[in-house]
Amino acid sequence: MLIKQKTNDKTISTTLNGIANCYRSLKEYDYANLYYQQSINNLKSNGDSNHYYLGDLYLNYGIFQNEIKNTDEVLKYFDLAYNVYLNNFGTKHPDVANCLMNIGEFYGDQKKNITSLDYYQKAIISELDYFSDSTIYSNPDVNEIEPQISILSILKGKANVLKQLYDENRKVSDLDFSLKTYDLCLNIIDKIRIGYQDEQSKFALSQNEKDTYTVAIEIAVQLYGLTKDINYKERAFKYAERSKAASLMSSLNDINAKNIGGIPVELQEEEQQLRKDIASYREKIYEERKKIKSDRDKISEWQGKLFQLNESYNQMVLRFEKDYPKYYELKYKNSTIEMSELQSKLSSNDILIEYSISDSSLFTFIITSDSFEITKQEINSDSLDFQIEEVRSALKTNDFAENSSEYYQRYTKSAFNLYQTFIAPHSKQIQNKKLIIVPDGKMAYVPFGVLIRHEADTNRMNYRDLDYLIKSNTITYQNSATIGFSIEPAGFSFTTSKSVLAFAPSYNGIDDSILYTERAYRDKLYPLPYTKEEVNNISNVMEGDLYLDELATEQNFKDHANGYDVLHLAMHTIIDDENPMYSKLVFTQTNDTVQDGLLNTHEIYNMNFNARMVVLSACNTGDGKLLKGEGVMSLARGFFYAGCPSIIMTLWTVEDQTGSNLMTNFYSYLSKGLDKDESLRQAKLKYLETADPLKSHPYFWSGYVTMGDVQPLYDFDLKNNLVYMGLGGLVLLVLVVFRRRIKRKVA
Repeated sequence: MLIKQKTNDKTISTTLNGIANCYRSLKEYDYANLYYQQSINNLKSNGDSNHYYLGDLYLNYGIFQNEIKNTDEVLKYFDLAYNVYLNNFGTKHPDVANCLMNIGEFYGDQKKNITSLDYYQKAIISELDYFSDSTIYSNPDVNEIEPQISILSILKGKANVLKQLYDENRKVSDLDFSLKTYDLCLNIIDKIRIGYQDEQSKFALSQNEKDTYTVAIEIAVQLYGLTKDINYKERAFKYAERSKAASLMSSLNDINAKNIGGIPVELQEEEQQLRKDIASYREKIYEERKKIKSDRDKISEWQGKLFQLNESYNQMVLRFEKDYPKYYELKYKNSTIEMSELQSKLSSNDILIEYSISDSSLFTFIITSDSFEITKQEINSDSLDFQIEEVRSALKTNDFAENSSEYYQRYTKSAFNLYQTFIAPHSKQIQNKKLIIVPDGKMAYVPFGVLIRHEADTNRMNYRDLDYLIKSNTITYQNSATIGFSIEPAGFSFTTSKSVLAFAPSYNGIDDSILYTERAYRDKLYPLPYTKEEVNNISNVMEGDLYLDELATEQNFKDHANGYDVLHLAMHTIIDDENPMYSKLVFTQTNDTVQDGLLNTHEIYNMNFNARMVVLSACNTGDGKLLKGEGVMSLARGFFYAGCPSIIMTLWTVEDQTGSNLMTNFYSYLSKGLDKDESLRQAKLKYLETADPLKSHPYFWSGYVTMGDVQPLYDFDLKNNLVYMGLGGLVLLVLVVFRRRIKRKVA
């Protein structure tokens, strides 16, 4: 700034305004006020009293005055900003629209709702070239809107004030129009998401807009309570669906569109190679930046190549959309599953329970093949988070040999409290039902099977005999009902001879330099002696191929994974909480100069699998960073993206020997024709029957969960029926031949 002052640089106002913004962020309001005034006076003193940038300075100062509750000054500076913008740009301009939106927000805060809505409507008109309706009960059509965050912000503000207006006058029509406006906002969010090619941008959008879906759910439920119109109830469910794993759904739509949208195979392969190259350069840049002394020249070179690859990819997507209209139609389809379709796919034994959490409310959608209910509970989100953390901490620790009674009491109390919140209100409906859980927020970190149905006797520690929910119900999970029930089931085989591809790497003498995350360095990559026993036991139940020790390499997995029905990976993981797309499965380390033996989530995203089931018998494969609106960013998510409809994953570090025991029994039950979720449940119950007091702790047995398609791999009833039909046909044929011979003899 000193240099600019000495040279009388006219851009010094920009610097002064930036300093003011910094002081404002630090709550140093006296300094902020001083620098805001200096920035304005400096620009005006240069004779630029109508310069367009002066509008920005006035607007920022008005927002600042509002923040420090100096409300008498707010409109003065907003009006000054508006006049500057108007003189420079005319009525149709984003800066004019932004200024009008801020005025509307100010009046909304003052509960002057009609005035506020008038300004929001003026902001919409200013933002959009082809919209001019000044009626506050009018919205533009989504097809008239170029999807931008700016118009989204204006419409969200308008929707919020319409809700305030309902609170003031209790006119249901105002609340209904608020919901319609939120509905328009959600459609714009979908269009923005589809326009993003980069996953990180999609994730950021989901995080930022999760609350928009939550408010829409709340209003729809409120309208249902007021009107008993079932359409509002179904809309609430659709909003809940759209708020979950939204970028995953968008990506799956894109994959489906490529497969059936008429795009030639060679172009799909070219597109896939581009994505792999993009992922490769992103990883190189990410890894280099993490080094203590990173090579800036390399980073710059790779960033240039990454820019070119992204441009090529964007051009390819535009070509797909132009030349293959069916692809375009399918890719931009953002519909959620219809309630009637969902109910038709639920058996009489199924009950789907989907949750949506806000800061103060828990919405629960309870759906069976012939019923649909919504409940709303008032909650304390901090208290609920505490209960979840208590249970999660108890489940993830393996340091309980000196287990105290206090530790036991804390776990059982929290597990019972969570049961009371999530399940007890629906205890009658879930009797003898298979639970399909669609979690929200942090509840995804806790397997519902460990929730306790009755308060524990805390006078003695007895983990084995606690009344776990898994003892009464089979439980599985879905990212969302739309993802879970719109994907075709994987189907089954008539025999147990379907191929399994199993990997159990060796970690003897592994180099600690690959442990680049704090969690990985803490956990280390110790040898896993029981993984070989695990995969050998599986091979005794189902035919397949085993890759052990030095053969369990990343290259062998990439070369052979597409040819198998079931993939079983018993190995270590490196979880990167900072950037989940770089969490890795750790294969046997070799001197391969192409493959580093670390298969990260980014790579999995860019693979295609034909497997009907993937078992990630590795530590923390279902764990990871929680992103609002997307869920847990785990390794398992990558396999869904790559086409695997059924995943068995772990929520924490599994104990080697116990994992081997559970997986052996899991495959044994699978081979008998049981559903995947029921096979896992029976394996856990069998383990509990014989576990000693220490190893009956849920840490050992509850970490494995099923997600996605849970249909059996083998349908023995159908197989047996076909056998009986075949035998019956053979007997009938013998009788016919025998009778013909008799007739000939008689003749």
